[in-house]
Parts: sequence; structure tokens; C-alpha cells
Amino acid sequence: MTTIEYEPEELSGNRFTVTGFRDAALPVGEFLADELWPDEQDGAVWLDRGTLTRRHCYWLRYRYRGPGPGHPKLVAVELVIRFNTFPYQVRPGTDRYSPRSTLPVPGLWGIEDLSISLRDTGAGGRNPFNKFNDAGQLVFEPEIGFVPAAGTGVAVPAIRVVHRVRHVANPIVGDGYAPGHEETGALTVHSDGGITLEPASGTSGCSSWRLVPVSGSVHDRPIVGAEPPPGRSLTVYRATGVTAPPPVTAMRVSTGRARRGAVEVQGFERVAGPDQIGVWHTGHPRWYSASMGGDIRDDGMIVEYARAGDRGDDRRAGRVRARLALHLRTCCYLIEQNEFADAVVFHHGRRHPGFVDVSLRPLPDDGDPAGAAARTGPVGSRLRFVPEWYEGTDDDVPGLLVRWSEEAVGPAAGPAVPVGGAFLITVDASGGPVVRFADEQTYQHLTVLS
Repeated sequence: MTTIEYEPEELSGNRFTVTGFRDAALPVGEFLADELWPDEQDGAVWLDRGTLTRRHCYWLRYRYRGPGPGHPKLVAVELVIRFNTFPYQVRPGTDRYSPRSTLPVPGLWGIEDLSISLRDTGAGGRNPFNKFNDAGQLVFEPEIGFVPAAGTGVAVPAIRVVHRVRHVANPIVGDGYAPGHEETGALTVHSDGGITLEPASGTSGCSSWRLVPVSGSVHDRPIVGAEPPPGRSLTVYRATGVTAPPPVTAMRVSTGRARRGAVEVQGFERVAGPDQIGVWHTGHPRWYSASMGGDIRDDGMIVEYARAGDRGDDRRAGRVRARLALHLRTCCYLIEQNEFADAVVFHHGRRHPGFVDVSLRPLPDDGDPAGAAARTGPVGSRLRFVPEWYEGTDDDVPGLLVRWSEEAVGPAAGPAVPVGGAFLITVDASGGPVVRFADEQTYQHLTVLS
């Protein structure tokens, strides 16, 4: 194993410290192949970074409880893992007569901008899910490793992130209640966008790790040629009118349980717009038909919902905390002008949003330890997220309006007064997703982390 350069970051200064990092990467610029394969390649083979980039985001949680059943949660840490994957290309003109200048693995991909950060934002300016009631530390350290590629078995580079955990014994509470604990484990970040967790050494049943993808997808490391064909040139078509607003199609409800298991959370999946729209510019007699382009970008956000308890004397009894992963695959709309050029549709100064696939899925929580097993027991309230199309105004582009509400369905944990609001998903000038809150209730109860 070879260590790599990165920037460590202390993410918390509490009794339990968390140290993450940023800017970890496999070689990114032009470099000699023997930097990755010192025993197989030599300086005759040069590799360059390709132009393609795919973004990935994962949610990671570490939780530690005291030994034995019924002991409280001492530490719960929520983190976000972000990174990009990209293809390597062999520079033309490699010296084929060098004794060890065989070409690297076809479809070789790299990793860049890998970071592990604490989710330190949330309702009230902090993350309500992070809890540090124990003295100790959690440290992440990345290093280069090699893993066999699926289907070929050839070793390809990856980044192995070692984590070390230490919990200090609390003699005041007692050894049987808060003993010391140490463990070491790792997760491997693969160049196809996947992450695998290795089993951690330590006291069985005291600690647990959970990894959930938020955005991006695992790909098959497609082969990218050294000299890709020239792309079509792009211009801009500034539309003043758009017809056939995208409907919400093929929606499926995704359900889960919020914290404490008394709230059912309903999200949605597979919301998309039409393949084509009609556009025009005032003063021009011709209408155009614009189609979704192939520049699909993959983005993700985490949506938090928090409501304080409001039943009886104990406000904690009815509180609700829920998390959802907002996954967006978007693109622009293009007008085919001729055999060499296309025009990107802009409307009100921004790209007209093309929603390829939008989903809002509940993330698992402490009240959902084993999937279906957590769905037992009464449901006190139902938290719904329902999408609908927003046609926009004279000064604003259209988008996807998501209405949310929490209503009591039983006496267990429903709000005394129904709450609800809405937020709008649009795009900025570059086509990146933007979430805007529409009302005071949404500002009070929801937080979006991108």
C-alpha cells in the first residue's frame, strides 16, 4: 500500500473528536504509469486525465452503544463522502520499444476530490443526528490500494480509507456501562463509483456502520478513446416561450420510518419530464422542437425534516426527525440547428430544466435497524412529499414543486396541528440543481445539504 496526499480536517472539537479529510485522489494530471504500477510499467507510458467526470455522494453513519441490550447510544456520527471518477487516457506516441511499456488496463479510471466531512448543518444550525456523549476519537486516513476489476480480475487502483476508533472508558459511570473500546476497519472507494465496507475489528454488537448512496451510480468503467471524435458545437437559443410543460410521470411512492419508528415517511421515485418541448422567441415566426440532450449530470442532496414534540408535558415524546436522499439526474434541452451544431435552450436567463429522473427516498435511521422489522408498531403520523410541475412565471424558469405535509393518523406521535409547506427544484445558469424554500414552515422544519 502507498499513502497519498490529502488535507486532514478536524470536523468536531467535542469530547469525541472526528477527523476527516479532503482532496484525496489518484494521480490526476499527466503522469508516468509506473507511479501506479512500479513493478509493471516504466516511464515510457504516459497517462493523461480524460475530460469526462462523474460525481458521487454517499451518506455514512457510525453508531456506538454501551454493551448489552437497552444501553443508550453514546456516539452517533453522520458523514458525507463525496468524490469524482474520471477515465485515464494513454498519451499518443508511447515508446513501444521500451522493455516494459505494455499498455495499462483498458477502461482504466481514476478518483479525485475524495472527501469525508461531518454533516454539521441541520435544523437550528446544527445536525440533530450527530451525538457525542462519550470521550474518544474517530480518524479517517486514505491510502492507495488495488482491487480486482469485475469481469476481468485485473488489479485496478482504488482508494482504501482506514478508520480508527477509540472510546475512552468512563470509570464514573462504570466499566459495565461505559467501558473502553477500540476498533479498526476500512472502506474502499472504487473507480467505478462504488464503495465497499470492510468488517471492523472490535466488540461485537457495540458499534455499527451504515452506508447509503445519495447520488451518482456505479458504472462499468467505459473505455474512452485517446482521441475522441470532435463534438458538435453548441450555441444558445434564448426562448421567450415554452410549450408542453413536463408532467410528473411514472411516479412510485418510496416509504420508510422516521426516528422513534412512529412516523411513516413517503417519498417518490422516477419523476421525469418529456423527451421534447416546443420553444419560440418573440418576433421570430418559427417554432422549434427541443429534445433532451445527452449531457446528463448526476446530483444529490440530503433533506432533513425536524419537528419538536408538542404532546403532553414532555416535548421530546412527540418529536420527529427524518432524513431523505434527493437524487437528481438532469440535462439541458437542445435544438438541432444543422448537422454540425445544436442550440441549448435558455429561458429567463437560465437553462430550461430537463428532469431525466428525480427521486426523494427516505434514509434508514435508528428506528429502522433492519428494514421490514422496523415497520412494526403503530404509526402516529405520516410525512408525505408529493411532486408536481411548476410552470414558472414571467421572471422565473419552471421546475419541480415538492409539497410536504405531516398529519396525524393515530394517537402515537402525530402533530397537534398539521404542518406543511413546499420547496421548488430548479436549475442555475450552468444547469446545476437549486432548491428554494417557498414558505416559513419549510424554513422552520426542513434543511437541505448539497
